[in-house]
Amino acid sequence: MESNMVHVEDVAMAHVFLLEYPGAKGRYICSSDRISLNGMSEFLSARYPDPQIPTKESLKDITGYKQCGLSSEKLLDCGFRFEHGLEDMFDGAIQSCKEKGFI
Repeated sequence: MESNMVHVEDVAMAHVFLLEYPGAKGRYICSSDRISLNGMSEFLSARYPDPQIPTKESLKDITGYKQCGLSSEKLLDCGFRFEHGLEDMFDGAIQSCKEKGFI
């Protein structure tokens, strides 16, 4: 099971980009990263060692649904470029959770 991820600022920039792009037609997928649940566990554990992150072992029985392949190729072909990756997506979220005492 994998999930598509995107930073909210990239979503906002993609909206503006397509509003100004003269050839924009139809729908566009806006997703800079695709990561599995196990990959997410590994990424978060390595980057943020302080909060307790569920381990791959604890996640093994979680099943999801099959997701069709989603691609941002159409958006990228127009010239759009993502500015944020997984690190940016989670750095702010983790910091905010720490400041609010959630972790």
